[in-house]
Amino acid sequence: MNSLLPKVRRAHMLGNQLRGHISSSLHDKFLSVAFLGYFHKSYLFHTSGLHVARPSNKKAERTEKSREASGKLLKKLRKTRLEGLVNPEPVSTPEEKLTKRIRKIQSIKGLLQFYWFRVNKKRELTPLHKFTILECIVVYFSKSVQMRDVFLTQPLQQSLFEMLAQDVRVHLNDFDANQIYNVVIYMAKLCVKDPSMYADLERGILYHKLRGYSNKQLSQLGWAFAKYCLHTNVVEIFHALDKEIFSRDISKFSSEELCTIAWSFSEFGFPKDRQFYKAIGSEILTRDLSQFKPWTLASLSLSYSRADAFVAEVFEVVEEELLQRDDLKSFATNDLVILVLAFGRVGKLHPELFQKFEVTMVKRRDYAETVVREYLQETYHLLKKSEFHLAVVVKMIERVLDPDVCNSLFDILFRPRRSWKEKVLHQYLFKAY
Repeated sequence: MNSLLPKVRRAHMLGNQLRGHISSSLHDKFLSVAFLGYFHKSYLFHTSGLHVARPSNKKAERTEKSREASGKLLKKLRKTRLEGLVNPEPVSTPEEKLTKRIRKIQSIKGLLQFYWFRVNKKRELTPLHKFTILECIVVYFSKSVQMRDVFLTQPLQQSLFEMLAQDVRVHLNDFDANQIYNVVIYMAKLCVKDPSMYADLERGILYHKLRGYSNKQLSQLGWAFAKYCLHTNVVEIFHALDKEIFSRDISKFSSEELCTIAWSFSEFGFPKDRQFYKAIGSEILTRDLSQFKPWTLASLSLSYSRADAFVAEVFEVVEEELLQRDDLKSFATNDLVILVLAFGRVGKLHPELFQKFEVTMVKRRDYAETVVREYLQETYHLLKKSEFHLAVVVKMIERVLDPDVCNSLFDILFRPRRSWKEKVLHQYLFKAY
């Protein structure tokens, strides 16, 4: 019996030690495992399973996840390679890369600096690259008022653009018919008044024949060559346009195209015969004028205010349409001034119609920025000599033409009414910083 007591005590003590070691720190666990390794496995079955099985299961899970991810990646890689073999991506040439680089430039100033850098470093640009630069300049010119004002007033940008324009003019023989057509439109939009430029463009257009152009392109060509007709001497293009337009079915032309053609020929002063305006006007009056856009009505009225035929019929229909509309808020300021000018020229500006114009015009403050100065001057002189010489609009136009004028009580009462909000909005829209 005495010989059994130490063994029991040892087992009891070992059990207490085992429980103490299992719940102790990592260092104590290591010592307990090392110490308990001398005893029979029946004492340790519950501890060996806990410390060995868990890490092995986690490792197996990680291995399985890694295999699945590798399989998915391999499938994707094989699919990409097979698709690449069937539909390979085209390799861009250096010219295509340079074209993409040009289109990423976000300002007129950046485009002109890029062009000057290439010329200064004697890195020759192809005609296509010069055409792309010109195209991007027109996009920003039409999109941003600030860029447009800086471009038109800054001498450095004008000198660089003149170099680009002359460079494009030299390479007109490298352009096709559509590219020459686009160059004509771009030059007119960018306010180019060089006679030699339009003379070369006229020769290029006539060389490729007008038969290949659409109805819209014919009307736009007439607009572009007539915009600065006082500075250019192009006559042959209008003879060719006259012949080509009437060789086609006029009913196939849209209302906007017919009004643009009428404006172009009247602005240029060609032709002198009455049949042209009668044919165009007869076709326009068969259309529904309620669907006409504001600028279309303005162009139609202005063109027939200079014509010698079909004047009364056109203005009667236009007047009826204007009076039927609820208001003229959708009309731009330039369109309103043109309508007043056109009706004033033919002597059909009666009080009812003028009052409808004036209600909208007195709320506009963008005369100096959006209206052609020649139109403003002529409108002012017509109204000054008419029964509407005391109208508010007359004084507003006078202030635009002569900002320093102050000769009535109207100036003292009207000028302080421009609130600070309007001034801030005016500067935001039309000033470049």
